[in-house]
Amino acid sequence: MTLQWQRNFRLTIQVDKDAESALDLSEFRCVFQVSQATATQPKAAQIYIYNLSDKTMNLLAGVDNSNLDTTVIIECSYGADPLQTIFKGRVFQYRRGRENATDTYLCVLAISGDTVQNTAVINQCVPSGTTVDDMGKVLVVEAQKNGIDVGETVKLSEQKYIRGRVLFGSLGGYIQKIGKENNVTFDWSDDVLRSIDADKYSIEPIQIITPTTGIVGLPELTSEGLNVKCLLNPSLKRMGRIQIDMSDLHTQQYDIDYESQGKDQVFKNPKTATNTEGIFVIQAIEHNGDTRGNDWYSVMVCTAIGAAVPITGITTGSGAV
Repeated sequence: MTLQWQRNFRLTIQVDKDAESALDLSEFRCVFQVSQATATQPKAAQIYIYNLSDKTMNLLAGVDNSNLDTTVIIECSYGADPLQTIFKGRVFQYRRGRENATDTYLCVLAISGDTVQNTAVINQCVPSGTTVDDMGKVLVVEAQKNGIDVGETVKLSEQKYIRGRVLFGSLGGYIQKIGKENNVTFDWSDDVLRSIDADKYSIEPIQIITPTTGIVGLPELTSEGLNVKCLLNPSLKRMGRIQIDMSDLHTQQYDIDYESQGKDQVFKNPKTATNTEGIFVIQAIEHNGDTRGNDWYSVMVCTAIGAAVPITGITTGSGAV
């Protein structure tokens, strides 16, 4: 992250969901937003690709915009650093439009991990004596059958089920259920299934966010957590850690409304909402970029390690795509 003015960007979109061929659209002007408002919502991307020929638009979207479920990959980096994926998912809508008299665009709306969350079904029986951890492994295998890779996962309880169990229904529902029962957060962004203890964080290295590494403005405490904006950093992931300089923290005023003070005031108080090391866990993140413009930012909402997450959940504030 030392050569932050030398942006690298690659956008590839599969031509047909049943074939491996894809188009590299990196040389066109692309404006994108990648976001995941909460852990229970799929990661989404909105991408505008400018001034494609009608032939290329038809190749990607189909004549009637019905060429869906093809794979989209967005990758970014700086200088000589290797490209890192910030989004991998499937197209669920194409839109065509014109921004002005000379510039046309193809808008791509894509979603990640929705197969597990919305459509995948499990139909399995497990015998009595199966441990909770073995049950988790059964769910992981089912996710792999639906095209999901496996990343960092935690070991679940060795407690055994007294009776056999029949698993029939939504795979995503069963994954979320076993996560809640074991205080574990499951995530399948970018088609990679991960699990982390709810009160912990990813094993990825801490990203130090300072003026020399790309911070924009001052971090601000709010009722939902710490809002941080920096130059787009593909190494920043949900449940990863960042470290900021606590002397640059911008605190928000307490609410005058009496009823809301007890609910959110604690999250605006640096003594209770932060720690002396300035280490935070990323709860929500949004990437915005324009390959021919100035926008090239990551916006995060973070909580201090071990801090309570507001009951209303975490969101980046601008909303999901």
